[in-house]
Amino acid sequence: MSYVEKAFYKYIKSIFTTGIKVLFSKKYIFYTIAFVLISITSTVFYLIEKQLENVSGEILGKTGDVLIAIELSVAVTYVFFGICFARYPLKFWVGPAFLTSIGGAVLLYFVEIISPYIAAIGYLCWILVSVFITFSLSRNFWGSKVLGSVMFLGKQDGEGTILFGWFVFVLTLANAGMGGFLIFKAINPLQITMIITAGFAILAVVLVSLMIFKFGKKDDVFYTILAFFYVFASFTLWKLTFYTAQGNDAGDNIGSVLMALFLIFYTVSTYGRKVKKIEQGISEELVLEETEETKKKKDKEIIELEEESKWFMLKIPRFISPLGVLMTVMGLILSYHVTYLQFLTEDDLFSVIFFSKSELAGLRDKFSIILLPCIIIFFLLNYRMSENFRRYASPELYRFEFLPPFDELVERIDRVRRGEDSWKQYANMVIKEGIKVGVKSTARKVIVSPTKKVAGAIGGAYSKTRNGVKRVFRRKKK
Repeated sequence: MSYVEKAFYKYIKSIFTTGIKVLFSKKYIFYTIAFVLISITSTVFYLIEKQLENVSGEILGKTGDVLIAIELSVAVTYVFFGICFARYPLKFWVGPAFLTSIGGAVLLYFVEIISPYIAAIGYLCWILVSVFITFSLSRNFWGSKVLGSVMFLGKQDGEGTILFGWFVFVLTLANAGMGGFLIFKAINPLQITMIITAGFAILAVVLVSLMIFKFGKKDDVFYTILAFFYVFASFTLWKLTFYTAQGNDAGDNIGSVLMALFLIFYTVSTYGRKVKKIEQGISEELVLEETEETKKKKDKEIIELEEESKWFMLKIPRFISPLGVLMTVMGLILSYHVTYLQFLTEDDLFSVIFFSKSELAGLRDKFSIILLPCIIIFFLLNYRMSENFRRYASPELYRFEFLPPFDELVERIDRVRRGEDSWKQYANMVIKEGIKVGVKSTARKVIVSPTKKVAGAIGGAYSKTRNGVKRVFRRKKK
């Protein structure tokens, strides 16, 4: 595999492997098992009910009501105790949480009118939370030290374009066409909400186009992250356009459920890695035999982690703790799952109130499309006004800018292949260019932070140059 393929594979693999380790660790396994058993039991039951609905409808109907009550009660318990109490020791709140879930299930079973509102609120709240998680996914994809550095390898800072800008632009043209189609379909008969939704979809297209052709010149990392956040979040517009073109009521599909499960793995893997780094940093302080270099490296990682988390939105998950984040996400997905189950059968949990399941799904899609440009504007404003957000949303990558342009590099490699040039000549060139970059880095550090020691800056620049060259030109041992 190529470097890009290996980096991408490592990124996706780490999400699942770390996520599984965290979910089934001693601290989280109880909540994971409860989540899995409840969601699988209700899904299997509804699949069976769909096949046997004409055999014993009354018994199956009562069982379905019980399962809905249990799942919604556990969902509310997860969210409430995850936000309010998960940061405290488990012994103080696990008992009340268990009793709350039982009492809530009994209440929801006998007072059925409450269930639709709880499910609808959880359904829409999950959409809001998943949008922010999607941005985090895009940020950690393009801004990771491994994959991001590979993607930006050799690209000059401030070159003027975001990565894969042409692909994003083609997508925005398609999305603009979908927005125009939705407006056309909403004119006759007149549908005001659909016209407003399509208008916000076109607004998002305008914002992303500005990122591609103007804003990207200032910070290609951040605007690449934000543009691909838009790409990842465009699925809802495509789905709404498909349902509108077919003339069908809005619905939901298994793809949304699988995406929700993937976001669970991503969320717990992200916070699992952060907690592991912090715990390792604390425990290693007690190891006297640890080398000074290793200590400095670990201390730097912890400091970088703390710096990244200074943005006010990131303080929320830190406040409620990793367990609280996991419980909140699981609780919202359980309420989302209850709504999805209605699409597997002809049952409609929401028919007892002023909207049906298809109306809720349509509201969800419109809400997501309207929310997307609002979130983009929110991020753009934070990037302009908040230094903490800029530090988080535009992480520093290893670009190795001293590498020659791509066309020139291909030509030089081809000359080496034909035997016209020697690879040592280019190795010397890279070393010289690397030293120049090191000198510039040193000067920048001395000017920006005069209190720092010049010798330390020079030593750091030399070390980076030496290690970088060794990694690039290390010869295989025979």
